[in-house]
Amino acid sequence: MSKNFQGIYLPLMTPFHEDGSLALDKLANMMDYQINKGVAGFYVGGSSGEGFLLSEAERAEVIKVAAEVNQQRVGMIAHVGVISTDLTAQLADVAVKAGYDAISATPPFYYAFSQEEIHQHYVYLAEQCPLPLLLYNIPGTTGISFNVEQLLSLMEHPRIIGLKHTTTDMFLVEQLRQRSEDAVIFHGEDSMLSAGLFYGANGGIGSTYNIMSASYIKLYEHAQCGEMDEALKLQHQVNHVTDAILKIGLFQSLKYLMQLRGVDYGVCRKPFLPLTKEKKQALEQLMDNNACLN
Repeated sequence: MSKNFQGIYLPLMTPFHEDGSLALDKLANMMDYQINKGVAGFYVGGSSGEGFLLSEAERAEVIKVAAEVNQQRVGMIAHVGVISTDLTAQLADVAVKAGYDAISATPPFYYAFSQEEIHQHYVYLAEQCPLPLLLYNIPGTTGISFNVEQLLSLMEHPRIIGLKHTTTDMFLVEQLRQRSEDAVIFHGEDSMLSAGLFYGANGGIGSTYNIMSASYIKLYEHAQCGEMDEALKLQHQVNHVTDAILKIGLFQSLKYLMQLRGVDYGVCRKPFLPLTKEKKQALEQLMDNNACLN
């Protein structure tokens, strides 16, 4: 089912039991809650989904189950990035068979691959997979930064349509939009969504959307209407919460705050540590004192 690649896409978190096993029976309530909030789609298997803490078989299972739960209600993008080109293509095939609208992939990292090797990795993936492909620019974790020339070169392939841009580099967003009206740009830096939209991003994908999706949707709507003052007010509100949870533990905090809201997100997988009693109390106080969490 084809969807427009714009708006607020929620990075789906992966629920785990206390013993670290997958708790995918929780996905239905998780996804229903966010669809009712009005998200435009889900980004499955990425950083927020603890994708690199999953085996290849587990990643495939998450991709399949999430699609089954969604039932084509909203857009679906599967993150399939793996260091190995062939394994990336295999995960992409799972997404194709599950009915996803697009795939996304981090560049192959760790081995300091050359620019040409990274280019060929993506071209091969685009040739093997019939779905639109979004590059995943997240230099803070991969150590690889794309520049505009690289992106434009890759986007000469008809199935490479844009990127998820998780960095504070607004210049790249502005320059890419100036040089490509058709590029799909999802801004991935939660704390700067308003800036990303101002510079031309089509939408956003960010971890903290899980606990503040309604606020981010309103922010996006204000930006689309040119109401940047209102968008910035909301940005300041969500950033206050983001700053607090980053000091406690991002993913653990998101899951606990959703639990407080009555939506069971499970827990995080090791090596993430469980929250202490003191940290849980701090999050409970944070929820009581911030309207965007209620």
